[in-house]
Amino acid sequence: MVHFAQLAATALFCASYARAALLVDYNAARGDEVSKMGQVNLEAARDERPSGNTADLYIKNDKDWKGAKSAHFHRKKGDIRAEYHALAKKTQEGKTYFIGYQFSLGATPDALMVMQWKEYEANTKDGANIPLSLEVRNNQLHLQYSEGKGGKRNPQWSVAVKPKTVYTVALEILAKGGDQGHVRMWWDGKPVTFDTTKSTLLKGNLFPGRSDPKFGIYRGEAVVTDNWVYQVQIGETKADLDSKFIS
Repeated sequence: MVHFAQLAATALFCASYARAALLVDYNAARGDEVSKMGQVNLEAARDERPSGNTADLYIKNDKDWKGAKSAHFHRKKGDIRAEYHALAKKTQEGKTYFIGYQFSLGATPDALMVMQWKEYEANTKDGANIPLSLEVRNNQLHLQYSEGKGGKRNPQWSVAVKPKTVYTVALEILAKGGDQGHVRMWWDGKPVTFDTTKSTLLKGNLFPGRSDPKFGIYRGEAVVTDNWVYQVQIGETKADLDSKFIS
C-alpha cells in the first residue's frame, strides 16, 4: 500500500512539473482569464487601435453558441483584427515550441487568419512578414508558409472547415532561420503529412529575426467574424501539451 502511495505521489509530482513547464497555458473550461494568452491586439480600421474592448470589437471571457466556456474573439464587418499576441519578445532562436490550439469559428471568410507565426524584425529586411499561418481559403483551412520578404504564402496542407465546429490543432516549430527551421503539425491529435513535402516535416525559414505566435481573427474582414477559443498551450516539449493535441 505504501509503495502504491509513493508511486501515486511521484506521478502527481511529474504531472505538476510538466504543467509548470508550459510557457502559455490558457483553458476556458478551467475559468482562466483571456489575458493568460498574452498581449491583446485590437484593430478596427488600419492603424486605429482601441485601448480596450468596444461593442463591435472585443476579446472576452464568454460562452460559445452551445454554452461552452470560451474566449470570445469578435469583430464586426470591416474591422481588421482581434488577436492575442503570445510570448511577445520572448521567443528565442534555436528553441523548439509546441503549440496546442482549440477553437471554433462563426464564419469562414476567405483570407481569415486564425493563427500567425508573425515576424517582428526581419520583415523589414529579408524575412517574410508572416512566415507561417493558419488561413481560411475557399472553406478550407490552410497551413501557409512564406520563405522570405515579398514571397507569397503558399499552402502546405489543407482541410475542409465549417462554422460552429470545434477544431484541435498542434504545431511543432523549430525557431531557426535560413532553411534550418522546421514545422510538424497534428490535426485532431493525428500527425499531418504535408502536400508539398509528402512527409510530416516541413523545413524552412521559421525565425528570420523574431517570430511570435498570435491567435484569434485577422483579415477576412468582409463579414462579421467570431472565433471561440477553448484552449491555448505553448511548451518546449511534446509532453507539455495535453494528449488531445498530440495523441
